[in-house]
Amino acid sequence: MQIRIGGRKKIQFTDKTHPVPGIISFILGILSALALCVLFVLSSLSKGTSGIIFGFLGVLVFLVSVVGFILAVRCYDKEDIYLFTPAVGSVLNGLLIILCMMLYIMGAV
Repeated sequence: MQIRIGGRKKIQFTDKTHPVPGIISFILGILSALALCVLFVLSSLSKGTSGIIFGFLGVLVFLVSVVGFILAVRCYDKEDIYLFTPAVGSVLNGLLIILCMMLYIMGAV
């Protein structure tokens, strides 16, 4: 239980915290989504002739999403944590993994 006096009073009846790997997973998911959107825009501006650099950056975005997903899943084993950031991180990174896999499969076909 925590009571803070000064400015405002706060009474906290739980010892739950946001896990650091969950927060990192959430941040990695947001950065991956933003990077993928930037790659989409830049690729469309170059009319699909952007070269191997954008493909490499797309694979890098995929790997960052996999790392974020693994970090989020590892948080579920911990006790006394808020599950918001790991849940959002795992869903966001999972959707990005599926999107990247679909792009690579469609590009190979």
